[in-house]
Amino acid sequence: MLIRATWWTLATFATGLLVATCGPTLPPATAPSQPDPSLEPLRAALQAYIDLTQPYRKQAAQAGENVPGKAAPTSTAEDSVRARQDTLAEALRSKLRPNATQGFILTPEIAQTIKRRLDAALTSVRRDLILDELAEQSEGETKDRTPAIHQPLSAPRVPPRLMEALPLLPKQLEWDFAGRTIVLRDIDADVVVDYIPDAIPLPPPASGPPAAKQAGVAAAVSPLPMPSMRGGTVFALMGDSGSGDMPQQQVAQAMLTYWTTARRFPFVLMLGDNLYDDDYTGEFLEPYKPLLDRGVKFYAAIGNHDRDLQIHFKPFNMGDKDRYSFDEGNARFAVLNSNHPTDVEQIKWLDGVYTTAGDKWRIAFFHHPLYSSGTHAAESRDVIRPALEAALVRNRVNVVFSGHEHAYERIRPQREITYFVSGGGGRYLYDVRKSDFDDVAVSEHHFMVAEVAGDRLFYEAITHEQKLLDCGVIYRTAATKPDKPGSDEQKWLSDCDAGRPRVTTTR
Repeated sequence: MLIRATWWTLATFATGLLVATCGPTLPPATAPSQPDPSLEPLRAALQAYIDLTQPYRKQAAQAGENVPGKAAPTSTAEDSVRARQDTLAEALRSKLRPNATQGFILTPEIAQTIKRRLDAALTSVRRDLILDELAEQSEGETKDRTPAIHQPLSAPRVPPRLMEALPLLPKQLEWDFAGRTIVLRDIDADVVVDYIPDAIPLPPPASGPPAAKQAGVAAAVSPLPMPSMRGGTVFALMGDSGSGDMPQQQVAQAMLTYWTTARRFPFVLMLGDNLYDDDYTGEFLEPYKPLLDRGVKFYAAIGNHDRDLQIHFKPFNMGDKDRYSFDEGNARFAVLNSNHPTDVEQIKWLDGVYTTAGDKWRIAFFHHPLYSSGTHAAESRDVIRPALEAALVRNRVNVVFSGHEHAYERIRPQREITYFVSGGGGRYLYDVRKSDFDDVAVSEHHFMVAEVAGDRLFYEAITHEQKLLDCGVIYRTAATKPDKPGSDEQKWLSDCDAGRPRVTTTR
């Protein structure tokens, strides 16, 4: 009995100690330094705001912790969040800043600095993608969005490309926007702290020379722009591009023409063999400079002619890893290193990538194709397919993009997966003989554009001469039905039919 009592006493003491010392988690109470010295007064004002509110944040967080049943998956969990939010918001209104007005933190001097930075961003070559992101973020916002100090506001966050022009904030605050107004919001209280009216410059009137001429490119126009689908995510693809030769430059020019005359894609998938001669400048930075300058992001996969050190090249966005994943729109992308197709750890990693993907599109891309009809057909059949197909099938991957064969192929769905081979980005071409599993097999320099919109994936392949090579739509599930006649989807498919015969595939 003595032993039991001793252990019970120690356990009780330890529990009490944890309760006393481990309160609710709070973010660091430090305002980040600003790279622009002119914004030092803002850093000081933000730090003063945090110092003023931090004790009340602890009280508000504790109020949330004290809500009965806060961990239950019912309305009481929401009650906990609301208690935390309301406690701090009321403290701001009645105790901490009762007399605060617009310009209290974002003073006229600070506001002018921020406006200049925003104006520079909106007059740079990144302007078009920034405007696209602003429009997408604010889509569907119909409520009154006039900000008021200490009041909630239905306003979206500032998108990432424009965020680069704004000062750094501590974790307790965020930048939002309402129309042209930039809003400083307290995250914990969910109320407006301050705002700058008319901070986002008005876009210039839609006049002047065509976009292609403004960009300094030829007056060519891409043959088939992607449809304007609500919530659609457009991206480009290219493989075996890093030759540094004229074909690479021609494909890069065709991509820029598409970007300026058809639809703006915010990112590009690189399907390997990105740098044949390890020339980061001549084989990447120079050919794609106009796109990079405009803020287009590139995601790379490692090819058999690439050095593994490329994973550390920041413009490839590989995060120092030869396999990685990311989400864009309604899709989750998994990037593999197919130089090691039988790597057990890589397969194990792939088995975990899509566990939280829900009904997003499951897209994988890597260098070596599972199905191909060119020079490496035997390698695809005997090595890559046996190593990777089972994992792709059990993870219910919808679409796979690969390169390696210097040609274009669209494979008839195999075990409910649609495969594309897109290796015509710049290197010399391979002969290709159409196999039974091919819907299309063409030896041609090209790039691809795709758009994910709901349960539809639109695709097209375009040559370096701006000719349509292939196009069509894939439906994510067998239950997905084509839109009615007259819809944007059907109009696009009609244009696709007129330009190139298509095959619609359904899983």
